[in-house]
Amino acid sequence: MRKRVKIKDIAETSGFSNTLVSMVLNNKASLHGIKPDTQEKVLYIARQMGYFEDIPRKNETIPAHTGGVVGMIVPDLNRQFLFEISSSLNKSFAGIGLTFSIISRNENQQRFISIIKDLKKMYIGLILFDDAADDILIRKLKEAHYPFIVLEKKITKHRINEIHSDYEVACKLVGAHISTLGYNNITIIEQRNCTSCMLQTGLLVEIIKHSNPTIKIEKCSIETGLLLNDDDKNEVIKALRPPESTQLLVVKHSELVYPLLAFFKVKNIRVPHDIAIISMDNGIGLGLMDPPVTRVNRKYSSLAIKASQMLWSEIKNNGRGKYKRSVKVSPELIIERSCGSVV
Repeated sequence: MRKRVKIKDIAETSGFSNTLVSMVLNNKASLHGIKPDTQEKVLYIARQMGYFEDIPRKNETIPAHTGGVVGMIVPDLNRQFLFEISSSLNKSFAGIGLTFSIISRNENQQRFISIIKDLKKMYIGLILFDDAADDILIRKLKEAHYPFIVLEKKITKHRINEIHSDYEVACKLVGAHISTLGYNNITIIEQRNCTSCMLQTGLLVEIIKHSNPTIKIEKCSIETGLLLNDDDKNEVIKALRPPESTQLLVVKHSELVYPLLAFFKVKNIRVPHDIAIISMDNGIGLGLMDPPVTRVNRKYSSLAIKASQMLWSEIKNNGRGKYKRSVKVSPELIIERSCGSVV
């Protein structure tokens, strides 16, 4: 029988202290400000050395699974966020010996609930993303003691493990920046039929108004797609018409930015000369567009590392973990020319 890998062995190989390695392996690194890259390196080395395959410590509760697949349930696949974070999640879970996959939720609520037992045979833990984390599903998973966490949605009814970007910080960053730009008329573009948009948009309006009470703010909902449909085109054009033409669009989701920019190009509407744009999310290629788009970066690597650590802790405790945490990751504002700033 081979010698058990100890924390001091991982510390020597990685070049970090025993204390730091211990905090990472015991899911306490984020509480002590250890950088995501450092955490990822420790977990990767621990996996390579066979730490997670060793025999359990005395009195330690671990699941019967060795290795396994983690599933992330999503309401749909039409989210740029999924493309941005998937590679980071895959890398983080691979570092602890797990495989990661995405499950698109069936629109039939009862049918989806009925296959939870089958899901448990295929996946040793679940991540519920955004609107996929509804009240009924959370209750069923808790009843089944199924290891799971919620990503990018704040849950108030249940005591569960959740991790999300700090949207309040994002709104404050955007609100503070808008106050420096001097715009008087703003339109917030939302995704139609998005249940998570209402509270977040309300917070954004409140913070912008706090920065400048004289700003006029309108709301506009459009569909997600490669191009705007006729109804959405009319809504956007209406917002741009005088006498109180919108000067700035604050776009709630990055996937809505692409059809808007395509529409503006066809109509010869110049950004930022005719209309400025800020995205509340960081989509693929937004920094490479002409002009580059001002956007909120949700720090996907940090979210992925914290999510993998949190879910791994639940898996080790067979979904019966005593401590539940709500973790927020502060985003950053990347200022580009699309909002009219000189950078």
